[in-house]
Amino acid sequence: MIHTTDNFFNKVATEIRNRYFPNENHGKTCNESYWKATKVIEDFNNGCLTYKVFIGRLSKSCGTNNATIHNIVEKHIVSFGNYQYKPRKLYSENKVTK
Repeated sequence: MIHTTDNFFNKVATEIRNRYFPNENHGKTCNESYWKATKVIEDFNNGCLTYKVFIGRLSKSCGTNNATIHNIVEKHIVSFGNYQYKPRKLYSENKVTK
């Protein structure tokens, strides 16, 4: 079981917003990626997402890779318990267009 710090949502959301969405005003932004990132953090905080899914969705919303997001989030994790995060490898496919 993963144990998070007190006020996990606010700490992670603030760090993500400052780094990836510095010019967005929380009450007035129409940036869809901003709202997706906020929702993903909230869903993980409420126990609705696994850590692996959380990192994957958050990295997609922020437009960065899983390792970078994991490095940001792990600072706010007290204990991973028996869980070991193993990021999946992304493979690009060559698509032929007609």
